[in-house]
Amino acid sequence: EAVVSTQSTGNVLSRDMKSSIMFFARVFAAVNGVIFAVSTFFAPALAQASFQRLMFAFGLASVIRLSQRLGPVQLTKQYCINVVLEDSAHYMLFACNFYSHKPTTVIAFIPALYCALQASAFLGVLLQECQNGMLSSLKVQLAKVKGNQQQLLRVVATAEIFIMPLVIIQLFTGQCGSILTPLVYYQFLMLRYMSRRNPYVRNAFSELKVSINQLLYNPACPAFIRNIVTKGMSLLERLSPVAYEPAAATPQ
Repeated sequence: EAVVSTQSTGNVLSRDMKSSIMFFARVFAAVNGVIFAVSTFFAPALAQASFQRLMFAFGLASVIRLSQRLGPVQLTKQYCINVVLEDSAHYMLFACNFYSHKPTTVIAFIPALYCALQASAFLGVLLQECQNGMLSSLKVQLAKVKGNQQQLLRVVATAEIFIMPLVIIQLFTGQCGSILTPLVYYQFLMLRYMSRRNPYVRNAFSELKVSINQLLYNPACPAFIRNIVTKGMSLLERLSPVAYEPAAATPQ
């Protein structure tokens, strides 16, 4: 019976090779995210290698997903526009931007969690098609992960926003490596804000604005701080791009 289950699993994996390779790349990325988190305090060399492997696998999965979404490369204006609008292209840019960056926990957190969520979703579909009753407990755990997916994606979106000031601080403290890193990340953040499929970054910006306004208009907040922060928020709103109409979020 175990042999039949293995063959069935192999048949499902071989039916869609791109999705299968993407699944293993995401598992590899998530595992390296865990290795990075564990080794960052006592094995810097291992942490650096794990961080780069995480970014490489995340970028590979993003490239494969982009090819699934758009098909073969075309040298046309419309194809280039479609690439810019795709979430997978955004994360490919993220991986390239931070591949040689100083390993940072919050930066590694985003691709590691994304890959874990997407790999668990694929694994859930795989187990459903294989109909293996021996793995019912695993299916229950995967269902719990799926049930909490929106909350986890909100956490990731908030982390994406806070990486921007972090990268700027790292630039001025000599930990960034290149002035291009914050510039490229700013473009990434704007692309995430304009995402057609996932509105989480837009929602996170809105929720953050509401929270900041509540603090600013607290009677205990000094007036000069309120004025400075208000002007800064107005500047950011003028710099923000025009967003697409929010759509139902879908996993990559």
